[in-house]
Amino acid sequence: MAQPGEMNPYGVLPVPHVTLDMLGLVRSGTVYSLSVIFEEGMPVPGPMVPYTLTPRLRHGDLDDIHPASAAAEAITMAAHTGTHIDALCHIGEHQNANGQPDASGDVHLYAGPGQTVPASKHVNFQGQLHHTIVDMPPIITRAVLLDVARYKGVDVLPDSYAISAADIEATQAAQQTQITPGTAVLLRTGFYQHLRDHNPAYANAIAGLSLEAARCLFDQGMILAGADNMTVEAMPPSNHAVHRFLLVHNGVTHLENLYLEELAAQQVYEFLLIVTPLRLKGSTGSWVHPIAIA
Repeated sequence: MAQPGEMNPYGVLPVPHVTLDMLGLVRSGTVYSLSVIFEEGMPVPGPMVPYTLTPRLRHGDLDDIHPASAAAEAITMAAHTGTHIDALCHIGEHQNANGQPDASGDVHLYAGPGQTVPASKHVNFQGQLHHTIVDMPPIITRAVLLDVARYKGVDVLPDSYAISAADIEATQAAQQTQITPGTAVLLRTGFYQHLRDHNPAYANAIAGLSLEAARCLFDQGMILAGADNMTVEAMPPSNHAVHRFLLVHNGVTHLENLYLEELAAQQVYEFLLIVTPLRLKGSTGSWVHPIAIA
């Protein structure tokens, strides 16, 4: 486990180092917030506990700090609520002795290129022990937005639409956007609008990456996949094929429930991305407030 102040590579994410090329991405200096608003009633994956906020202290409750006053609250939510990033231990894969997917096999987690470890040996009552979010360094990298919905000529992709490799290539060509090694890729499906409008499709009929599209992006050098939906990948089906390919087999994590509408409206397709996960010991993910600087 990483110690305070310590940063190490994490899957394909490098220890951050700001270069002149990165600084060159900042042209206008405009900062964009990529986080949704956390509020009660927001959709979360079915098995997760809902977001709740309960006042703990109200102004006037504490007599012993007069003339000051204080208010505070308790918040309950799963690590995979709202805008968040997945740790590599979030998703595992049942595998046989040869490392092939097998529903009857033991669950394995990413441990390096071509390597996995048994999940059962890396957990205790305090949480996960292997590649948890506490080990993830801050992320400062070049990023691109692929506005697939705009390329397809719609505000929101159809329910459960699986973005193809051809869609990825055509969107890049239409935007004149290039994915180079070390790039984070953020995909706009338009599904934020379903979150805003409380449309059940946001959780039940998710448009997102197909496995072939994920392979296409990885082959081009993608080191982080993000989207304005709950899962990055299209669902159903719910076998998490993209999660397994990216997280379990290739060490590429996911940034989910992003707000990308402003970037898309201004056609900002290349920028400096900054994401700072919380150092939560044992956790499979972290809430984040990513920012884009263009």
